[in-house]
Amino acid sequence: MKSMMKILTRYVCSAAGVTLLLLILNFFVLLTWGIQSSRMAQQKPYHISQLANSLTQVNGVFSLAIPAQSAIKENNGWAMLLSEDGNVIWSENLPSDVPLSYSVYDVASFTKWYLKDYPVYVWQHPDGLFVLGYEKGTVWKHGIEMPQAMMDHTLLWVPTVLIVNCIAAILLSLLFGLRFFRSLKPLANGIEELSENRAVVLSTRGLLSPLASGINKASNQLQRQDFALKRRDNARTTWIAAVSHDIRTPLSLVMGYASQLEQDSELPAYSREQASVIRSQSERIKALIEDLNLVSKLEYDMQPIRKTVISLAALVRSIAADYLNRGLSSDYTLEVVMNENAQNAKALGDEQLLRRAISNLIANSIGHNPNGCAITITLETNDSCCSLLVSDNGVGFAPKTLTDLNAPKDKIELSNHGLGLTIVRQILKAHGGTTGVRNALEGGCTIELCLPLQNSDV
Repeated sequence: MKSMMKILTRYVCSAAGVTLLLLILNFFVLLTWGIQSSRMAQQKPYHISQLANSLTQVNGVFSLAIPAQSAIKENNGWAMLLSEDGNVIWSENLPSDVPLSYSVYDVASFTKWYLKDYPVYVWQHPDGLFVLGYEKGTVWKHGIEMPQAMMDHTLLWVPTVLIVNCIAAILLSLLFGLRFFRSLKPLANGIEELSENRAVVLSTRGLLSPLASGINKASNQLQRQDFALKRRDNARTTWIAAVSHDIRTPLSLVMGYASQLEQDSELPAYSREQASVIRSQSERIKALIEDLNLVSKLEYDMQPIRKTVISLAALVRSIAADYLNRGLSSDYTLEVVMNENAQNAKALGDEQLLRRAISNLIANSIGHNPNGCAITITLETNDSCCSLLVSDNGVGFAPKTLTDLNAPKDKIELSNHGLGLTIVRQILKAHGGTTGVRNALEGGCTIELCLPLQNSDV
């Protein structure tokens, strides 16, 4: 809603600014036009007073100075002199349709305007009234009349008119802006609904109907894609669960019979070794099935997370003790290192899942270093995070594998490393943590798990 108000405010301000700019521009255009017209009027080579003064009478005969005659002819004008009784007593280039006698009413009617559609000007002459005319359609003449009281307050009403115009422009902009806002608001709400993956159905009527139709089409497409993805994911999850369930029973029989054959003293040693291999590989298949189920559940948030406050130091020691008690091969060593602050570090999480993640990292070091290695579990803390590092001095990771581990591109990836690291990453993600993998300069690798620390007061 705040963004919509910003759009409306900017729209109104922009419209008001454009209107004000147009008013100012029109004012300057009008001012320029007035100045230019005044200059054009002043650029005339003569004035009617000069022409009137050029007309002289000698022995009852009127004569106009030669420069004045030339000026009248060059401008296609004409002139005449009326006596006091309204008769034409002298003329120069007088049109044929101009009368030669006028009443007082006739003189009063053309004094300021037109005579037979000729624009005319008058000037008082010692012997009568001097009239100067031009061709029809060359000059526009119109009278403007205004009360003196208004003219006296010009400096007040002109700014007032401008202010009223600005206010009207702002109000009109606001009116159109509100209309635009009402049209835009459903679109903004529809886009927000799209971002939350909800279905959108907008009215396709109004000013922005093409945009509304586009949003509706996008919503339909996204809903179809979402439905297809959910159906695919559900089918995969169901298939994994069904296959896992169907494999457990025959796999349990294989493991049981293999164990019996392994312990049967009447069989040759070679046969018992083969039975042992069958049992160990069956156990590996069972572990892989469990891993596949766990990956699927974590990926689609189907695995319940039972969070409690966990002492990370105690958890790490317990996992290390389990490995050592199960009889770790002499080719491998396991050491636990933790700083003083980490002794009391606590995290909120599912203990079984975190135990699984750390155990997978130890198993990863053992599984990928068949010739043996030294494994170190380090627990460190800072202000808000606890870092658990599982390091070894083995073969490390290939550069491409290292890149893929830190930036996985698929949900179930890196088959050459099994599902162990995928499970670790998903468990940490479910706990709001992160994972990082790097090779050591002196050889081997380090996998770091970062978990948010729980407040010690809890």
